[in-house]
Amino acid sequence: MRGNGGKQFKFSEKENAKVPGFKRDPVGDKEAEIESGILQKYKGRLLVMASDKCAVQCRFCFRKNMQKKSIRNLPEKLHKMLKKDKSIKEVILSGGDPLMLGNNELQAFFRAIPKPIKIRIHSRIATALPSRFTPALQRLFKQLGSRLIFVTHINHPDELSKKSEKIFRNLSKYGITLLNQSVLLKDINDNAKILAELSEKLFSQRILPYYLHQLDKAQGTAHFEVPIKKAKKIFKELKETLPGYLVPRFVREVKGEKSKVWIS
Repeated sequence: MRGNGGKQFKFSEKENAKVPGFKRDPVGDKEAEIESGILQKYKGRLLVMASDKCAVQCRFCFRKNMQKKSIRNLPEKLHKMLKKDKSIKEVILSGGDPLMLGNNELQAFFRAIPKPIKIRIHSRIATALPSRFTPALQRLFKQLGSRLIFVTHINHPDELSKKSEKIFRNLSKYGITLLNQSVLLKDINDNAKILAELSEKLFSQRILPYYLHQLDKAQGTAHFEVPIKKAKKIFKELKETLPGYLVPRFVREVKGEKSKVWIS
């Protein structure tokens, strides 16, 4: 990847620095776990740690210090939970990256989630490992159609390519909702020009900008943090540059809150 976008995947000795306020579990994943591998932070939604593997290692990841483990019989546990709790309207498959699972493993999760519960997948695979989008995988997604919300994680316009464009074009044909979430990262995308280019390029590939996150304060990520005063200035400029539908919501996740917190 040309430019500064590649810095998000490169190890730095700065990761070893101990900085006050930066924690192992900054967003309270451990407290939100209601069953091994299944979290509930927000009303009507469950988050499932479907995979413990990723195609790339994001050095700013808020789960970088969390123990990664493969959990047996997770689809079965999820199915039993959903049969008991009728308040759940959406299941979010996360990890790790859920698309690191094989097709049969993925299908087991899809079958475990009764209709009409929505399925949301958070993944970097379309840009990090596009070869994973085989015809067989795309057929699985086609079966879900509009029931599926696919959330990409793209921070820099250079991550998007002709390969990703083909993938997203196919997914949009199936009626799948395509959204993107980004993290504001120092020396990578911390200016309005890059973020505006990202939004425009996402939209050209049929993806709507969804969230721009202020960095979660995970231990070892302080060198990626954009000071909040500068972050607000960047976002103000971004709003003044783009039409409203291309402006992501600027948010942070606060441990214990019942929703993401919007930064005004």
